[in-house]
Amino acid sequence: MKLLTSMNRQEQYEKNKPYIESEGLDKLINFQENINYKKGVFDSVSGKMNIPFPPETDDLVRLHKLVRSRHSFTILEFGVGYSTTILADALKKNQTDWDNLNEKPEIRNRFMFQLFSVDASKVWIEQTKKKFPGHLFDRVHFHHSKVEIGTYNGQLCHYYKELPNIIPDFIYLDGPSAKDVQGSIHGLSFQCEERTVMAADLLLMESTFLPGTFIIVDGRTNNARFLERNFTRNYKTNHDKEADVSTFELKEERLGKYNLLGTDFF
Repeated sequence: MKLLTSMNRQEQYEKNKPYIESEGLDKLINFQENINYKKGVFDSVSGKMNIPFPPETDDLVRLHKLVRSRHSFTILEFGVGYSTTILADALKKNQTDWDNLNEKPEIRNRFMFQLFSVDASKVWIEQTKKKFPGHLFDRVHFHHSKVEIGTYNGQLCHYYKELPNIIPDFIYLDGPSAKDVQGSIHGLSFQCEERTVMAADLLLMESTFLPGTFIIVDGRTNNARFLERNFTRNYKTNHDKEADVSTFELKEERLGKYNLLGTDFF
């Protein structure tokens, strides 16, 4: 979570306002909600919250643009929130573009234009559902799962206990919180305030990624570096220090005519 001043948030909103209004995103989210949010309102250590985080306009607009430009089919999101609404809206618009195509290839995908959102907090899931736009609800699958400490090649990390059984072509990593990770190994745990999150779920899934799969990691730079060191396939990577995001795109030849992605044909 980037701690911005209210002036920074207002600047972000004004900069992105043309896109927000042209895409109708202002009808889905109040981008100026809690605009005067100040550090200290949310305690990331205890998890106690007085008011929700305000929307981070740059992050949300970036997500929407990426999903739209890549014509993504199936999204896996770690960590629910405002992003869930944004991702669902982008998928709905992608489906409209798909429906308007004169000729469509046969795609092997049972979950076209569906979003699967995983979170360790039942509270966050319920809060997100309460505010969620009704016309987007049928394309989102909310999954609650505990997070457990583990290892990957002898390295400390953590995994969601249960994940959706899907093959996503777009993945957004923005969860869990370190405090959600249960358990310890040799006395080490993620309840240590100085220890960064270290999600390894994508390493478990990597062997079945389709060529062209796109991953965006929001913040979590230490985690992004861990993934980059341990991924075994060929990715185009980018670490945007100013935006505090890291991206991975799997650059491999397509598997066959049934495993195409949206970027291949429209």
